[in-house]
Amino acid sequence: IMLRVVVAVRCAYAAVAFAGARVVVPLRRQSLRWSTGLLDSSRTRAMSSALAVSGGEASASFEAIVEARYSCKAFAEDREVPDATLAAIFALTQRCPTSFNTQPWKAVVVRSPDAKAKLAEALFEGNRPKIRSAPVSVVFAADLRPELGLSPDAPDFVKEAVPKFVAQCTTPEAWAFKQTGIAAGFFVLACQAHGVATCAMEGFLSIDAVRDAVGLDADRYSVPMVVSLGYEAAPPTERSVRMPVAAQFCLDDASTPYPLPHEENSL
Repeated sequence: IMLRVVVAVRCAYAAVAFAGARVVVPLRRQSLRWSTGLLDSSRTRAMSSALAVSGGEASASFEAIVEARYSCKAFAEDREVPDATLAAIFALTQRCPTSFNTQPWKAVVVRSPDAKAKLAEALFEGNRPKIRSAPVSVVFAADLRPELGLSPDAPDFVKEAVPKFVAQCTTPEAWAFKQTGIAAGFFVLACQAHGVATCAMEGFLSIDAVRDAVGLDADRYSVPMVVSLGYEAAPPTERSVRMPVAAQFCLDDASTPYPLPHEENSL
């Protein structure tokens, strides 16, 4: 229920922006000003209060979305994803966290037959049928020059800190991939919340090939992944295996598995 409320609120402005954006999100990044986040504080508090009231219902809804998500290998070619649904998914994706709210990513939404054909040729053979069958594929592009996206009124400490944070990573690409990966994670869950299946892929012939296919500037952007989305051609017959929780979660230091009252392997 609460997810429907959130989607309705976000969709109200996103549907208008989507009509003019056509293929690239974030929808508002070029006009983003540092101070605008304060204007949403009352709405944010209202949303938080509503979620707190709903309690377990919201938790159960999110758990159902996460558990339902899987990597769809074949999409129904006769079903399009409505524009309003895409707009709502885009708006939810934009709520993902990024370092100092720099939002250093762009998403190229591929829908036309010609664009899909070009993108498919940039991927490994095994991934091409997914691009061809999916009504939509999204190329997530990581911004290697995040300082260029900062607004003029960004605080000085942010302008000084961002290059330092980038330098902590092995390369600017590593930092940008980290930020963009969070956005892609939000994206696949937003899709699932709307009943849209996804498949995230990194099997490219090369990053350059993907960049060229969608017209990305090689000096500014790199590509961590492509996500195809649509409606499944058939439901999955099995679930992928996950490692035990204690194999990935540790307590206080990396050598101590997190103690759990019971261990269940997630399938």
